Amino acid sequence: MGAAVEFCAVTVRRTGRDLVRDVSFRVPAGTVHAVLGHNGAGKTTLMRALADQIPLRRGSITSTGTATVLFASSAMPPELAVHDILEHRRRCEGATRDTVAVAVTTCAIGGFLDRRFGRLSTGMAQRVAIACALIADSPIIVLDEPTTGLDPQGVDALMQVLTTLRAGGRTVMICSHDLARLEYVCNGVTCLRDGRVTADGPVAQVASAVEVPGHLLRTGDDQLACRLLGEAGLTATSTERGVHVAASARLPAVVRTLAGHVELMESTVDTSLFERIYRRYAAAPEHRSTRRRRR
Repeated sequence: MGAAVEFCAVTVRRTGRDLVRDVSFRVPAGTVHAVLGHNGAGKTTLMRALADQIPLRRGSITSTGTATVLFASSAMPPELAVHDILEHRRRCEGATRDTVAVAVTTCAIGGFLDRRFGRLSTGMAQRVAIACALIADSPIIVLDEPTTGLDPQGVDALMQVLTTLRAGGRTVMICSHDLARLEYVCNGVTCLRDGRVTADGPVAQVASAVEVPGHLLRTGDDQLACRLLGEAGLTATSTERGVHVAASARLPAVVRTLAGHVELMESTVDTSLFERIYRRYAAAPEHRSTRRRRR
């Protein structure tokens, strides 16, 4: 699969220091690609460089088409109704009304076209911005912290939009701290720490090097479950959230131990895949304060 965006040995320097150094990675076309990193790792710097808002000291960024970068602070005239904003964008881009209709459907914004932009929730405003990018026929859409300020319903709606965009062949780059949700929509991931790439590739490839998670069990009798698991040599602890089983205990062995003795109603991992990837490759170094943010 060809690359929609490629960063090659990118270095950005401002105020006497390198914000990112020799960053190289590619984003395959038609995928959703996550960029993970602690505050100050250089995520937003890369997005601004892609949008030509800041110059490169060295290296290059190439793309197969115009990338629309939507930052968390992106805004539109608050007094305009959504349908007026879309119509203005349609005229500016020379797009058809059919294109607008597709964008409205894709982003699920048909229910509030008459509402003024300033009265939209954060999630609604985010989807309107994405719709404008679709009207402009942007093949590459970049979202910087798109879930900031969204309630769970808003996050669900946004994730559905991302899934629809990917199915339609669009390429999406996303920077977000909403780690638990990213793993359900992303094909690839790049991790940054202190302005350098620490891991990059398909999610399955990067995930193969992270630790196996523990499990949280919801049972009919947590105390009995802990006793049975302990007798079987499996490390288990009763917590307020349920029975925590250590990563060393494989789930099939846990299920076999409890079968016929304790009802097992639910099993979940104690940490999401992207949280484990983040901890290994993208968390801030313990020796460094993140007060000086690399934006």
